[in-house]
Amino acid sequence: MDVDTSVSSTPLSTLETSPETEYESRIANLNSTPVQCTTEHFSWRQLTDVSEKLPELQEQFGQISASCMGDCVALGTVRGLVIVADYLGRVKAMLGSPTSSYGEVSAVAFSADYLALVAGYASGYVIVWDWAKGTTVSVSRPLQPSDGPGVAGHPVDMAVTFVGFIGASKHRYISSSAGGYVLYHHIVRRLLTTMSTVQLSSPDQTTDILFEAAPLAYGGYECSTDDLGLVAVLTSAHLTIFKTRHGVEQRYRQGCQSPTIGGNAKKQRPFAKRPYAGCLSWLPALKHQRAATATDPVASHFTLPKLAYSWGTSIHVLALELDHKVAANGAPLDSSGSLARLRFEPVSKWEAIEDVVFCRWIDDDVLLYMTRSQRIFVFETNLRQETEVSASPPGSIAGRPWVTLATGVEAEPSYAQVMSVCRRRVFAVCGESSVYTGRLLAWTERLELLVEQNRHVDAITLATGFYQGRTGQIVVGLPRQKHGGSNTALEKRRHALVGSKLVDLMRAALRQTFDDRHVGDSLVRALASVCVVACLAIDNQSLLFGEVFERYTANPRRMRMYLETIEPFILSGDIAHLPPQILNAMVDSYGATPQLVRRLGDLLMNLRLSPGEFDIDRVLSSCRQHRLWRTFARVWLGMGDPVAPVISILAAASSEDDLSSDASVFAGEDGDDDEAPGIVIFDYLDMVIRGRRYPDGKQIRPQSVAEQYSTLVTELVLPPVEMTSRSHSSDELRTTFSTLLALLNLGADRLLVTLNHVLGDPFTGLVNFIVKPEAGGVASKHSDRSLRRASQVKSFMQLVVDTFFVLATSADREQPGLLTKRQNGLLSSFALTLYATRFPLIYLTDESVDKWSSILLQLDDPSTRVEREYAFELLFKLNPPQSYDDYIEPTRKAGFFRVLESIYRTLEQYDLALRTYLDHPEYVYHRAVFSATKELAASRRPKTLEGIAEFARGSAVELVEVDAESFVSTVEAVSSLSHDIIVAALADQAQAQFAYLRALLDPTPEALSRSPDHQRSAVTVTDERAPPNIGLSDEQHIVVYPFRSLVPDSEQRSNKHPQEYHERYLELMCRYNPGNVLAYLRQHADLSPEPFRLAYVQSICSKHGVSDGLVWVLMRLGDFSGALTTLIAQMDQETERMRAAVPVAPNEDSEGEGEQASALGDADRERLVDHLDRTAHEVDGCVNVCRAALSKLGKDVAAQSAHCHDPDTPMSNDVAAKAQSEYRALVSTQLCDLWLALLRKVLGYLHHTSQTLDGLATGDVATREAWQLVSKRQRWMLQSVLDALIFAASSASSLISLRHIIQQLLASSPAPGDIPSPQKQIGSGRSLDIAEIQHLLAVAVSAYKTEAQLMALTNVLVDYDLFTTFAQLVRSQKQGWHVAPDSATSSGAETSVLGRPASGGGCLCNKCGERIFNDQRQNRAMAGLRKQIGQYYDSSSLRMLDLHVFEDASAQWQWIKLRSASTTYDEFLSNRSGRLGSSSSGNSAQRVVLFKCGHGFHWSCLASTTDDDAAAKHQSGSSSQRHQQQLACLSCPGRAASA
Repeated sequence: MDVDTSVSSTPLSTLETSPETEYESRIANLNSTPVQCTTEHFSWRQLTDVSEKLPELQEQFGQISASCMGDCVALGTVRGLVIVADYLGRVKAMLGSPTSSYGEVSAVAFSADYLALVAGYASGYVIVWDWAKGTTVSVSRPLQPSDGPGVAGHPVDMAVTFVGFIGASKHRYISSSAGGYVLYHHIVRRLLTTMSTVQLSSPDQTTDILFEAAPLAYGGYECSTDDLGLVAVLTSAHLTIFKTRHGVEQRYRQGCQSPTIGGNAKKQRPFAKRPYAGCLSWLPALKHQRAATATDPVASHFTLPKLAYSWGTSIHVLALELDHKVAANGAPLDSSGSLARLRFEPVSKWEAIEDVVFCRWIDDDVLLYMTRSQRIFVFETNLRQETEVSASPPGSIAGRPWVTLATGVEAEPSYAQVMSVCRRRVFAVCGESSVYTGRLLAWTERLELLVEQNRHVDAITLATGFYQGRTGQIVVGLPRQKHGGSNTALEKRRHALVGSKLVDLMRAALRQTFDDRHVGDSLVRALASVCVVACLAIDNQSLLFGEVFERYTANPRRMRMYLETIEPFILSGDIAHLPPQILNAMVDSYGATPQLVRRLGDLLMNLRLSPGEFDIDRVLSSCRQHRLWRTFARVWLGMGDPVAPVISILAAASSEDDLSSDASVFAGEDGDDDEAPGIVIFDYLDMVIRGRRYPDGKQIRPQSVAEQYSTLVTELVLPPVEMTSRSHSSDELRTTFSTLLALLNLGADRLLVTLNHVLGDPFTGLVNFIVKPEAGGVASKHSDRSLRRASQVKSFMQLVVDTFFVLATSADREQPGLLTKRQNGLLSSFALTLYATRFPLIYLTDESVDKWSSILLQLDDPSTRVEREYAFELLFKLNPPQSYDDYIEPTRKAGFFRVLESIYRTLEQYDLALRTYLDHPEYVYHRAVFSATKELAASRRPKTLEGIAEFARGSAVELVEVDAESFVSTVEAVSSLSHDIIVAALADQAQAQFAYLRALLDPTPEALSRSPDHQRSAVTVTDERAPPNIGLSDEQHIVVYPFRSLVPDSEQRSNKHPQEYHERYLELMCRYNPGNVLAYLRQHADLSPEPFRLAYVQSICSKHGVSDGLVWVLMRLGDFSGALTTLIAQMDQETERMRAAVPVAPNEDSEGEGEQASALGDADRERLVDHLDRTAHEVDGCVNVCRAALSKLGKDVAAQSAHCHDPDTPMSNDVAAKAQSEYRALVSTQLCDLWLALLRKVLGYLHHTSQTLDGLATGDVATREAWQLVSKRQRWMLQSVLDALIFAASSASSLISLRHIIQQLLASSPAPGDIPSPQKQIGSGRSLDIAEIQHLLAVAVSAYKTEAQLMALTNVLVDYDLFTTFAQLVRSQKQGWHVAPDSATSSGAETSVLGRPASGGGCLCNKCGERIFNDQRQNRAMAGLRKQIGQYYDSSSLRMLDLHVFEDASAQWQWIKLRSASTTYDEFLSNRSGRLGSSSSGNSAQRVVLFKCGHGFHWSCLASTTDDDAAAKHQSGSSSQRHQQQLACLSCPGRAASA
C-alpha cells in the first residue's frame, strides 16, 4: 500500500465549476472507474441490538418512514407513530395513536437536551412532544379552507420534510414542507401557552424547489450567534439565511452559481439534463479542549459557526464572522447588549464527482457528503483534501422522494430523515432492518488495526506517511495545518507523536517477521524497503544500520536483500555514509561478477569514504580485474590520493594488451566507453586539475584540498622545469616527462582538448607552481629580476608552454624519437597559439619564438598543417619579421597559404596574393578567392585593380572550374574587369567559355527559379471559373497570362548582353549540352533587344542536329510544314529503332524441334517501352506544332479580317468579303493538311503493326506480345492526336474542318513521308482500306465513349455524327457504294460535283446534281444520345463547353470556360432532319433509284430519258408492273437496277 495515494486526493476542480459536458462525461465514466482501496480511515459498525429489534418494531408499529439518532433513537412510522428507544432496542415511549389523522411521520428531530421531540407529518401537522411524559407541547395544524389570509401553516396533505429546534431552545423550532413553505414556530408560555407562527419562505414563481431548511444548532459553548436564532433555507435558486430572535429578518442571500462555459458568465440552470440535488449543514460553535504543553501553552480554542451547502456538484463553505469585539469564545465584550453584526465569507469551494445529495459536519473542518450513487466522501476543508470512504455500509440507503411527489419536478430523494450525525458519528438506516454507525478512526486506531491484522508493512508505511504529513487521506488525532501553510510547531508536535510509535512498529515488525520461519522473501524485502524509508524519514540511521541490519545478517540471502534495498537510496544521495561493517559486507557481496563490481563502484562513488573503513585492496583489485577504471579512480580520489589513479590507469593503458588496438584503449569491457582507460584518464585529469570531484564534477571542499589535489596531479603530468639552454639527454627527458609522454601516446588530441578545457576554468588561475633551479645551474647576471621570480613561480599556462617548449625543441633535433611528427606539430601549435592569444601573460624570449617558428615551418606533417598554419599566422601578426621575402619560400613549402597571402598583400603583389587561394589544397579556399577579390577591389586603388585584372586574365580557366557563377558576379562587381576581357581570355578553351557564358546568360535552374525576373515572366493562377477535369491534361486547367499588359505592375525583360554572347553560347550549347537549347530559346526569345537571329539559330541547330531547337525556330519563322517534317523524320527514325528492338521470332526449324516459345522478357519489354515513350513524345511535339499553327494562322485571319473591315481601307464590301473568304479557305486548307499528314503517319504506323501481327506465326509468343504492346501504345498515340484534333476543331469559329480531314483520309492519302507544303494540295495516293478505318473508329470510340459531354459537343459542332456517319460509310463501302464529299464543306467549294467524271458517282443525282441521300439514322442516333446525356444532366439546363485556344510565338495557353450553348440539340436536328429519299428542295414525294454501280437518280430524272407515256404508265400502274419494268443506269448502259 502506498500512503501517497488516495481515492480522491487530487481535486477534480478547485475553484471553477466543471462545465455541463465535463459533468456528463464524468457521470458516463462513473461506473467504469475502479475504486482504489487504501488503508481505511472510516469504520462502519452495525448497531446489533437496534437492528435485531427493527423487524419486531415495524411489525408492531408500522414501517419506518423517518428517524433521528442521538442519545436515543426516534423512529417515525407510516402509521403516524413516533417510537423512542435506546440503543439496546428497548422502547422508551410511543407517541401518537394509530387512529389519529396525522398521517405518516415524515420528519422527526430532538431538542438539544433530548427531552423534547418535534415531528412532522405527511398531512401537514407539526407536533412538539414531551416524549418522557408522552404528552404534546404544541400542535400546528395545516391550513384549512376557512383560515384567513393572516394564518400561517403548511398546506393540507403536504408532507413536512424538515423539522428542527433552534439552538438550545425547546420552544423555537422550524418546519418546512415539500411544496416550498418554511415556517418559524415560537411557543410562548405566560399565563397561557400560546404559539406564534411566521412564514419564512413560500413557493415563488422563480424558485424551482426547496432542497433543505435547517436551524443553527447548539454548540459546545455559549456564542453570540446563539442569540440570533439563525435559520438557513436552500432552494434551487437561492440560499437565504434568516435571523429569527427578536424579530424575523433576512441576513444573507446568495443566488445559485451556475457553471460558466467558455468564459461566458451568463447564469443558467445548473441542473440541466439531470434531477435537482442540493443539501446544507450547519457546524455550530465548538470548543476544542486539549492539554497544555511547554511548546503550546494554549489549553483550548474556539471556532465560530460555519455553513456548508451544495448545488449540484458544487460544495460551498461559508464562515460566520462577527464585526464587534468578542472574546475568544465569541461572547461580546461590550455591555451595550447589542446583537453582533454578522458577515458571511466564502472560505472554500469544491467540485464533487457527482451531484451531492447529503452533507453533514462530523468534525471541525471535516465534512462528510454522499453523492447520488451513494458514494461517501470525507472532505477536509482547510487542507482541501478529499478522500472516498471505500468501506460503505452493506445495505442501500433509501431516500424519501417527497419533492417529486409533491411538485412533480424530478429531484433527488431526501436522505435527511434516514441519515443523521451526532457526536462525530454517522447513523444510517440501511434497508428495512439494519442501523449502522460510522466514524473516523484516529491515527493510532488505524495503526493498531493494521497490526492486529499482521499487516506490519502497511502499518509502517502509513505511520511514515503520518510522520511526513503525506498520507493523502484525512487524519484524526494529529495536528493539522491549513492548505498551503506551514507551521514548524505543528510539525514538531506531529513528529513527536508519531516518531516513537513508528520506531515501536518497526521493532515489532522485525521481531515477528524474523521469528517466523515461514515468512516469504517478498515480505522480507518489502519490510526492508519500508524500514529504510521510515528510518530516513525520522533521521534514525542508527536503527537502520543497527537493529535492522543485524536482523538481516543471519541469512546471506536476506543480507543481500538488505543491501539491494539500500542501493537506490545510496545512488539518490539519501544515504551518504555507511558503517564499516555494512561497507565490508557490500564489498564481499558485490565482488563476484563484473556487473556487481560495476554496481559497487557506482555505490562507492556516491559515499563518503574514509581510510580503514573497508578492504580497499580488494575493491581496487576487483576494479583492475574487471577493468572498471572509472570506479578505480573514484575510490582512490575518495581515499585522498589523486595521483595513484593516473599512474595505475596509464600503466594499464600502456600495456601490450591495451596498445594492441586503439579500440581497447578507448572502449571498456563489452564496448562500454565510460570505463575505457583512454576516456577515464582524460576525464579524471580534467576534473581534478579544475578542483572538482570525479565523476560528478562537484567542487571539492574545502578549497585548500582542491588546490592540493590540482597541484599534485599537475606536477605529475607537467613537472615544473627551468627553461635553460642546456640540452637534456633522452633518459632525462623520458624520466622527467614519463607521464606526459604516456598521455601523448594514449591520445595527443584528447590531451590538448583536456588542457584547453582546463585553461578555460578560472580555478587554474589560482594555482601556482614553484620551479626549482637545476643543480649546478647559474642564473644569467643580465637577466631581469622579474624574470628570475617568474622562473621560480609559474602559472598553469606558463607551465604548459614551458614544458611543451622543452619537449618540442628537444625532440626536433637532439631526440628525434622522443615525439612523433604529429605529436610535435600538435604540441607546438597548441603552445604557440596559447602564447599568442594570452600574451603578455605568457613569456617567451625572441630566440625561443624564432626557434619554435622554424619548427612549425620545417615539420613535414600534413595532418597538422592547419593547426601549424594557424599558430604561425598568430605569431606572424604578433611579431612581424623584418624581411618578408625571406619567408615566401618557407611558407610556400610548408603549405601556409594564408600566411603567404598576407605576405603578398604586404608586398602589394595582389595577383600573387589571390593566386594563393587557388594553390591551396582545400577546395573551400578556392571558392574564397571571389570574396577576397571583391574585398580587394573595394579599396579602388589603381594598383590593386590592375593586379586583380592580371590575375583574372591569367587564371580565368581555373576560376571558371571553381565556380563560374561566382566568377561572373565577381567580374560584374569589379570595375577593372569586364566580360569582354574574360570571354577573350577563354577564346581557346571552348568548354570553359561555355561554362562562363552559361553562368552569365543562363544561370542554374535553382537560381533562375528564385530570380524575380523569371517569376514575372509568366504569372500562373488557378481559374476558379474553369470546369472540372474532363480528361484534359493538368496544365490545361491552369490559366497562364503571357501578355505583359494583363499582369499588374509587370516589367519588360531586357537583354543586357550583346547578341554575339547569346549566339556563341547557343553554338557551344549545341555542342556540349543540346538538351537545354529549347529551354534557353523559350526563356530568352522575348528579350529586348533581340538576343539572337533566328536564321543563325536555324543554321546551327541544323548543323548540330538539335531537332527540338530547329522545330522551335521553324515555328517561330512560320514554317509549320517544315517543323512538322522535322518531327516526323525524328518519329520515323525512332520507329525504326523501335522495330529493331522487337525480338526476332524463332525460325521454323526450332519450332519443328519442339522448343517451347518463351514470353517477352523484362529487359526487352523495358527497351521497347523506352522507344515507344520517345515516339509518343515526338507525336506530342507534332500535335503542338499543329496547335501552334492554328493559333498563329488564326490570328492572321483575324488581323486580315480587321484590315478588310477597316473604314480607312479603300476596298468595297464585296471585294473585302471575297478576299477574306479566299484567305480563310487557304488557311483552312493549310491547317487541315498539317493535321491530315499527322493522322496519315500515325495510321500508317498502326497499319504496319497490324499487318505484322497478322503475319506472325502462332508460336511466336515473345514477338507477338511485343507487337501487341506496340499496337496498344500506337493506339494511344492515335487517341491523343484525335483528342487534340477534336479539341482544336470544337470552336464554332475554328479554321479546321473535321469532316474535310476525314473525307480526305477516306478518299486518298499521300505517299509515305510526303508532307505537303502550305501551297501544295493533297495529291492522290492509295485509298484507306477497311482495316485502317476500323483502327480510326476504334480509337475514336474508345476515346469518347465515356465522355458524354464531349460526345454532345462533337455532334453539335460537326455536320454529321462522327460515329454514325463512319458506320454508315463503312457499310456503304462494303455494299459497293462510293460517297462523294460534301460540296459545302469541301476545299474546292466552287467546283461543282457534276464537273467530276461520271465514273466517280456519288450521293447526288447524276442528272440534275441535287442531293438524293439524307441519312434518317442521324435522328435516331441523336435521340439516343440525348437520352444518355439526360441521365447525367438536367435537359432543361443542358450546357456545353466552348473551347477557345489562343497561342503566340512564345507560349501556348488555353482558356477554358462554361457558357450557355448558342444552339440547342432540338434546333440543330430540326434543321438537319429529313426522310430517306427526300431531296434538298424539300419534295417528300420524290423517289430515288440507286444502282449497285454506285450511281443514283431521281425517279423523275430517270423516267425523263424514256418515253413519257411509258414512264407515266409505269408510274400509274400496279406494283407488280413497276417491278417488272427494267430500268438501266444512264451512266452504265446495260446495268439494271437492284430490287
